[in-house]
Amino acid sequence: MSLPATRPRKLIVHGPAVELECAVPALHRELGRLLSVFAVSEWPAGFVPAVGVVRPYDEVEVVRRLPATARALHKPGDLMELYEEDERFWIIDDRWGMCEINVLRGQWRSWIVPRGKLDPVRTVEMAVLWPMAQVLRAKGINLLPAASVSRDGWGLLLISPFGLEPELTTLLNAGFRVVGQRWTAIREDDGRLAMLHVPGQVQRYGSPQLRALTGDAGLWIDLSQRPGSSQHHAFCDSVLVMSAGRRPRAHLRELTTLDATNRLRRAWPIAELHPSGRRGQLPRKLAEHCRCCELQLSRDPRDMLALLNSLRYAPRVTRASAVA
Repeated sequence: MSLPATRPRKLIVHGPAVELECAVPALHRELGRLLSVFAVSEWPAGFVPAVGVVRPYDEVEVVRRLPATARALHKPGDLMELYEEDERFWIIDDRWGMCEINVLRGQWRSWIVPRGKLDPVRTVEMAVLWPMAQVLRAKGINLLPAASVSRDGWGLLLISPFGLEPELTTLLNAGFRVVGQRWTAIREDDGRLAMLHVPGQVQRYGSPQLRALTGDAGLWIDLSQRPGSSQHHAFCDSVLVMSAGRRPRAHLRELTTLDATNRLRRAWPIAELHPSGRRGQLPRKLAEHCRCCELQLSRDPRDMLALLNSLRYAPRVTRASAVA
């Protein structure tokens, strides 16, 4: 199968070098929007890049790449299949395609099915950002599908199982700035955890009634287009883990270090692939260095702002879990 020649993108993603080649024209626009801020003409001397390749789905090639001896890793409720053999992992997802990741070599290869069920934004997330996160972790950069904001030197990481466009818009109106809308890079910096900007978009939905009638999937918008609304870097002071769904009333519960570690592990927004099967250390570090809270959102995004204003100046919990 002959493919059109494409020039690999050279990237520096908050430190590590990445080379990305994409032979799927339908993804080029989204890749440019997402990765142009990391583009460089050449890498500094001595940099060895992680390498990613994105290709159209080829059944013969895909079948040959997945060995029959690979072990299935089951995760209840997940929409994708995950397999492992030594340092290699495979993701199979009927909605967009398949990916092979070699964690030790810092390489991945994705195959995109024709007429997939995901739009280009989510396809790029799954075929590029998701495997990139796996190979960059060993280089000191953690890419997380989580939003992050900052105001007056106070940085918050927001881990949620659903989109936060109403809350993010309300926070921006109140003077917060967005570091990451859907993904955030985290790196240790001078003994603290720094949140670093990753371009993104969020989905803005119509009313539930209109959605039911029209099948509205949500309009992708970039909140950072508003002047003064984005920030490149912020230290992480607090982590908020959203409970599923929105309720009539919002409430916030601050967690002790031990409770926070366990809650973060359960809510961690991305599987972490390690050949040894060991757990990642970032949830523990966030619990130790940041105030961590469990937040139940209401249907009014202004309720979250009120809770955050109370949290910032309240004394930190040092005993068993308490309600703030």
